[in-house]
Amino acid sequence: MILAPEEYNYYARGAEKQMTERGTQCTQFSKSQDYSNGLSQLNYQYTINSPKETLSVSRIYQLDRLVLTHSIVDRSQGVFTRCTKDQKGYLAFRFIRNGFERHSDGKNTSILKDYTIGIFDLCGISHYQREKRTEGINLFIQQDCQTEKILADSTTSKTIDAQRGMGRELLEMIFQIAEQFSYCSEEENRLLLKHFLQIFCEWLSETAPFLDSQNYNELLVSATDFMRQNLQDADLTIEQTAEHCQTSIRTLQKVFQIADLSFSHYLNDLRLTAAAIRLYQTTSPVTAIAFHCGYNNSSYFSKRFKEKYHLSPIRYRKKVQAMAKSNEAAERKCPLLEKFFP
Repeated sequence: MILAPEEYNYYARGAEKQMTERGTQCTQFSKSQDYSNGLSQLNYQYTINSPKETLSVSRIYQLDRLVLTHSIVDRSQGVFTRCTKDQKGYLAFRFIRNGFERHSDGKNTSILKDYTIGIFDLCGISHYQREKRTEGINLFIQQDCQTEKILADSTTSKTIDAQRGMGRELLEMIFQIAEQFSYCSEEENRLLLKHFLQIFCEWLSETAPFLDSQNYNELLVSATDFMRQNLQDADLTIEQTAEHCQTSIRTLQKVFQIADLSFSHYLNDLRLTAAAIRLYQTTSPVTAIAFHCGYNNSSYFSKRFKEKYHLSPIRYRKKVQAMAKSNEAAERKCPLLEKFFP
């Protein structure tokens, strides 16, 4: 990534252990200053300031022009940047398994905590404050056609919540790759990292508009509002909903996944909630309510309703309407009404 193997003075000053693991160059450090010196050999400036030694474990791997570091570091602060006259763009991916860091480039501040991924443009200088013991992996790559659009033109950093879903899988994957470097050949490591970057970049490009919680929440609200307004349509599909939201089916599916939902389950839940409200408020026949809420088969409706509310529609109606007649609930509104249909 940074220097071709033959250009790199690999035997970094202060390295505790220098090795070539089946073709992959690796240096292990136990002192923070030595770790900084090792990165400086790769044209990176990385300072670790702390009143006491903070580095527990650290390794730097170099494979072709790609650099990967794995470290466990205690509370500390410092700066990080790329020091070279090279005009090519470089990105740093930081994968945090556990810990807490605050990064700032003077314009933007990024918080990295347990299961978070940070992406940084290395053209600038990043100041960091590590507020507790942190385990993380850095992956430094030169920008190419695959990675050039990961950060928008005016953006120097972004953070991604990787606590669940595909983000969690990818974060765990890079730690597994780092753990297996010693047991894989150079070609195997090259193949692993190539495919990891391909999957990671494809995932970022597909989900980027919705990794910002505000953006995907807006789309989720738009989709669910449309679904509520069209519950009577028994054939309502995700395709129709995506078209209404002016987005792709795949994107809408991802938005539901990020919220730990699925389109079909959420739609069914909306239908049953609407039916429960009508059973409470009206005397309409159960068959008519089922039809109005998108169920063409009243037997199937009754089965699904009982699964959710543990009562048949008729028994549910008797129970909630009896409650409404009691003095205690004389003025009580249906709790489902305000929650799901404000």
